Amino acid sequence: MEDPKLLRKFSEILARKLKDFDVEWVVGPFTGGAIFAYDLASVMGVFSAYAEKEGERRVLRRGYDIENRRVAIVDDVLTTGKSLRETYSAVLEAGGIPVVCGVMIKRGEISLEVPLFFVLELNLPVFKPEDCPLCKAGIPLEIRGKGGL
Repeated sequence: MEDPKLLRKFSEILARKLKDFDVEWVVGPFTGGAIFAYDLASVMGVFSAYAEKEGERRVLRRGYDIENRRVAIVDDVLTTGKSLRETYSAVLEAGGIPVVCGVMIKRGEISLEVPLFFVLELNLPVFKPEDCPLCKAGIPLEIRGKGGL
């Protein structure tokens, strides 16, 4: 998200993969998914929206009229799939018709009722804290985008 030129390349690649789904709206979870949704929608020539957190769920506010519209649900990175599932539910609740999902980077697995497309797949190891080699070496964890630890 830091480099708009690189983001545009991801958007162009995913737009080609989604071209046959007659998408009218692209919706992503706020924040990273919202930025990606906007750029992808720009490439596709359609509308964009984002789903905001409201308690333990996501909702579409701000008057987005997606009722009976074909929606692509996107996110920047798929790890657990929680954000995509929450956004999927928010689209359904708002009357939208989810037709496809897409992510820039796929790190995990998810099962949805629609096809999932990705630009890049990364198979990175996941460790429990007690098994993490960095933790064992005393190297502090840095969580980008969440203010670090």
